[in-house]
Amino acid sequence: MTRSNSTGAVRVGIVGPPVVVHRMVEVGHALVVGEATPMSLVGTQYQKHSQIADRVRGIVDDVDVVLFAGPLPYDIAKDAGVLTRPATFVELSGSSLYGAMLRAMRGGLIDPERVSIDSLSLPAIAEAYDECELSDARVHASPYDGPDSASAFADFHRDLFQSRRTTGALTTVDAVARELARAKVPVVRVQATGSAHRAALRAAAVLGAGSVLEGAQLVIGLVELPDVRKLSSGPGGWAAQELRLDALRALRADTDRLSISILPRDDRSLVLVATLASVTDANGQFVVSSFVNRVRRATGVTPYVGFGMGATAASAEVNAEHALDDARAGGADRVYVRLRDGSTLALSDTGDAADADEDVVDSKHLETVAALRAGLVEPDSDAQLVDAELAARLLGISARTARRVLQELVRDGLAWPVPPASVTTPGRPRQTYRLITGRS
Repeated sequence: MTRSNSTGAVRVGIVGPPVVVHRMVEVGHALVVGEATPMSLVGTQYQKHSQIADRVRGIVDDVDVVLFAGPLPYDIAKDAGVLTRPATFVELSGSSLYGAMLRAMRGGLIDPERVSIDSLSLPAIAEAYDECELSDARVHASPYDGPDSASAFADFHRDLFQSRRTTGALTTVDAVARELARAKVPVVRVQATGSAHRAALRAAAVLGAGSVLEGAQLVIGLVELPDVRKLSSGPGGWAAQELRLDALRALRADTDRLSISILPRDDRSLVLVATLASVTDANGQFVVSSFVNRVRRATGVTPYVGFGMGATAASAEVNAEHALDDARAGGADRVYVRLRDGSTLALSDTGDAADADEDVVDSKHLETVAALRAGLVEPDSDAQLVDAELAARLLGISARTARRVLQELVRDGLAWPVPPASVTTPGRPRQTYRLITGRS
């Protein structure tokens, strides 16, 4: 469960090796005290890269932004699908490289002009050497290009040293430094300086503040079914109520997934209550909207849809009413959004072409669900639960790919993440998903 932020301070989660986390927390506390930066810090440490995903899961619901010690742990967490908050990482070029070069020269074993450097880009290395008036003609570089590239860093440095083309290595990766030290290769860690940490923490605070403001802004949506009175000739207007109920069911998968409240408003309309953060994904980052098509496919009636934003529920509802007026006047093929400043966005309905694309995607995902169900011990049981490891075995793919597939099924309304049960054994319980055989 996400803990609400009532302090006003941006909560920054710091992820890295123990020494790095301690240093970043010290720098962060100095910023809070010395510059009155409204920021609170939550640190989590890892010894091995395989621990990163679990460490992030442990703090991500309690922070507004995640700051990583470098690009490698950031990419590992991103690939694991555990980043549900904005995230950034500490840049390790500039002053960080200068510091490593100075430590190498002071140690006396490494000649900075005959060295191998990993992670940093060629332009960043060339700029640093030019500013230090050193030659980079015999400097060997292996730039970072994703987690797979980092797995080759140790061999890169060791081969160059053993062939006498370098006098040692500069690495940004703690595990690589330990491996090289065991192989008797002179090595210096490229570590973020205080100024690099301060710059990263300030950037994280800005990023997190944007997330807090976005999450706090209220959005009210109104979905109105036109001509519904013509279907209300029966006693009590049962046909109209059934039509409205069908519309509610059509939107239920998206609203449940995004924690949007949806309620009947009157005989002709529904009201959605959400935050800007939760409703943005449902409207393609407010570029296109799928709400119209979902209701039209379920009911045969094209609805009017309007969204309003505001700092309070009352102001958001007023803007939603104005947006609904715009939809009535402009035609039901568009969704209108009235912003806090009174300006209006007209979002295109996803249209027939998008429907066709969605059908293709749905078909592929339905086939995946069918394959998973076919491999279960009790495929007809109500408890159709799978996790990444089981899905990987049933589909013949890697566990990492299986996690992505399961997340796609969740986004498509074909699976639902099950909250883990309380356990007494060490470690974090596996995330399981309940398969859903139909769509709303």
